[in-house]
Amino acid sequence: MRPAAALLAVLGLLALPSGARAAATLAEGPGDGLLAVAAGTGSAYAVVGSGDPARPFTLVRSSGRGASLLGRFGTRGAVFPDVAAGPAGVLVAHGVRTSDGLRYESSLAASGRLGSSLPLAASTGPARIALNGRARVAAFPDSDGDAVIGGVGPEGAPLLDALTATGPERRHFPLDLIYALGRPLVLDLDQSGSRSDLRVLGAGVPTAPVLSVPGVRALEATIAADKERIYVAYRAGEDAVLASAPMRPDGIWKRRRLRTRGAVGGAPAVVRVGLRTIVATSERIGSRRDLFVRTIGPAGTFTDRLTRTGGADVGPRAAAGPDDAVYVGWTRRAVRGTPAAALLERVA
Repeated sequence: MRPAAALLAVLGLLALPSGARAAATLAEGPGDGLLAVAAGTGSAYAVVGSGDPARPFTLVRSSGRGASLLGRFGTRGAVFPDVAAGPAGVLVAHGVRTSDGLRYESSLAASGRLGSSLPLAASTGPARIALNGRARVAAFPDSDGDAVIGGVGPEGAPLLDALTATGPERRHFPLDLIYALGRPLVLDLDQSGSRSDLRVLGAGVPTAPVLSVPGVRALEATIAADKERIYVAYRAGEDAVLASAPMRPDGIWKRRRLRTRGAVGGAPAVVRVGLRTIVATSERIGSRRDLFVRTIGPAGTFTDRLTRTGGADVGPRAAAGPDDAVYVGWTRRAVRGTPAAALLERVA
């Protein structure tokens, strides 16, 4: 089957075992499965692998019950795609390798179609993107290894704001980017030769690290926020931990190890909606990997087993829209050697 036909072979509902809910199949066939998720009003937007080397990424829209193709993007050899949604539309971006690192290109989808590609930033590592009004924003490491906010303003003027000034002695890797109260918050992996710190960068955020461990470690985490607090979900060994702190410089991080059913793999995905914090995890149960969603709120903590398969459901990604709808997407690998499928479900 050709990549174009295989990519969206099934745009309806994926049949799950009895007792489980149905998830929308975003892509099935050649490609890398689910790569990024964002949410708008009434829909989620996902980047999936296309299986086409010339245009390796596809933007898909889904309500959690079916999917529609919005367009392909990227160039041969493109890497590190991301997606963001806002009132101005849906922004996608990807990196192109250069002799100095990466050149990021972006495209804005409005009225259901992807626009032309425009330069976004020059980085030395993966970028995380956001839409701030009509401004296209990215968080990325610069040539010194410092974390910066850059991009393109509403009128096309370049944006650049340094968040750290410790490179190259310390190397920074922005892991996640969100906007809270109109200001950017960057979840940063800050590494020296002897320690690895997980920190939140931005105006009025806690100066203390979320997590600090010896050695050079690839810490995996995501960030969410409301008007008063910041929430960071990270993996510690085979466990998932939820940390939260008031949004002020002297804020103290409170850490809560979540009660899981199995060994956690990859980064837990966190969103904050109203008074609820929602965390999605991939957990090893016997020979399988299944998806779980935990809702933490004033009434307590509730665990929902999202999938139960004979293969591996991995790489959970969560997004909440302005209508408070919450979507969780993931990649399903049924057995070794079979094509990956990208799936998405509305969970709240």
